[in-house]
Amino acid sequence: MPGEALIRSLGTSGGAGTGSSAAADTIVLERRSEARTPTNWIGLILLRDGTEIPCTVKDVSKSGARLGLPDTVVLPDAFQLKVVGYAFLLRVRLVWRSGHCAGVRIERFGKAPPPAPAPEEPKAPAKPAESYIVRGRRISRFSPR
Repeated sequence: MPGEALIRSLGTSGGAGTGSSAAADTIVLERRSEARTPTNWIGLILLRDGTEIPCTVKDVSKSGARLGLPDTVVLPDAFQLKVVGYAFLLRVRLVWRSGHCAGVRIERFGKAPPPAPAPEEPKAPAKPAESYIVRGRRISRFSPR
């Protein structure tokens, strides 16, 4: 890992308390059990009452994700997250919240069902021409005159 040398140097030079805040952030990131993959996915938080809250999925791992959303939005403990464009539907649980970001643990992963096709309206039968005008008839050399 790229940050291993930094962590070793902090450990031998007096511990984590002597490093800068950037180094402390690196240590926190390196303690994760799974690697996070940066993303910029558009998501929708689906609440039980039918409310949809737009958000962005900033990064994702096998077991969790970091969401970006307005800090004024109040999130329940558990909700569904739909990733637009990929048809992912996740059942997630809120783990932490800090300002414009929220961390969630993925409890169940699935594909969103395809949208139901719109029912076709029955076509009205074709109306016969009401004002059909006979202008003459076609004469063939084989037809009787």
